[in-house]
Amino acid sequence: MDIEVIRRICLARHLYELGNSSLRSSNDLFLFSGVNLLQDAIESFLSAVADHFGVNLDEKTHFDKYFVLINEKITPKELPFKNRLLRLNRIRVDSKHHGIQPARDECNRLVESVREFFEEVSTSILGVTFSTVSTIDLLDDSEVKLHLLEAKKLLEAGQFEDCAIECRKAIYLELEQWYNISQFKEGSPHRLGLLGTFSRAPYYAQNSDYIQKNVKNPTDYIVYDHASLDQELLKYSVDNTAFWNLWRLTPEVFRNEDKKWIIKHDFDKLEKELLEDKIEYIFSTTVDIIFSIHTKKKSIRTPTYRNYYLELNADAIPVYEKADEQSNVVGSTPAGVTKLDCDFYVLGFDGEGPYWHIRYFGESVYLSGYIHNKYLK
Repeated sequence: MDIEVIRRICLARHLYELGNSSLRSSNDLFLFSGVNLLQDAIESFLSAVADHFGVNLDEKTHFDKYFVLINEKITPKELPFKNRLLRLNRIRVDSKHHGIQPARDECNRLVESVREFFEEVSTSILGVTFSTVSTIDLLDDSEVKLHLLEAKKLLEAGQFEDCAIECRKAIYLELEQWYNISQFKEGSPHRLGLLGTFSRAPYYAQNSDYIQKNVKNPTDYIVYDHASLDQELLKYSVDNTAFWNLWRLTPEVFRNEDKKWIIKHDFDKLEKELLEDKIEYIFSTTVDIIFSIHTKKKSIRTPTYRNYYLELNADAIPVYEKADEQSNVVGSTPAGVTKLDCDFYVLGFDGEGPYWHIRYFGESVYLSGYIHNKYLK
């Protein structure tokens, strides 16, 4: 199914939920917005069906013609609930152009008909499930995609609690795991290579004292740097409000070094009756966030990262603070160390060198600085 068709179906689902929410309000003014949102949802859905079957619709195509043109393409099948949906369109016209207030009882009956229309057409004509059709299948194969597929399966099976957990696992792998501070629980971690240890958590949380005082259960190992997280969401064009809604609606999760998932079974978030009205929002919003991130990542061009190293010609080689032999010596290479990770080289301030930038993480020593070219093999 084409990406634009999927997006329009997702838009129809979103508009339907907004319309349904408006119609549940006790404020009669919301009846006006509710019927207009429902009509917009139907038109978005019919537009998706038309695109899928190659039906040409334009701005001058009247609503009733949608059914005629689409039915010609899908014969011997035909779109159901035509008369009821035309009635909704009449109510929408009267409310929008003539200020006639929709009748609440009739709106309540029509909103059920709209839902049945979406589900029947999705299943019998498009071959998908309306509540779960999404952009998942357009994602590259990955562990995140597997969690989303599992969430979709669980949603279709009515296992809402497990679906919410799978959605949060996908968010964890895509965003939250980078704020893990568990590696600092024993003090400074043993690091291997330039990228062996990395955390976007606030610097104040990257130590054993903080962990001892503040981490009460494993999910507390995730500590956000809100400025960093907001920047990530902005970079990937993710709706900040949508992310924090998911954070509030789904249980916290954590994956330990053995790749075992630990779930914080928050009763307020995992009560099935409470989830019934929220689970479709949770699922669709999670998919939208992941799809946005993956799409943006595909458009970003970055270098291919590899590990580069230097071979040294002696022990106890001085490591300078700057690309200058006259600068401070920050330390010497440990005895027996003949190779060091390196990420670039550059001529020194006096035009000599070149100087090679290195980092070394040992059991009790950390070195970062410059080594003169004369110390290399």
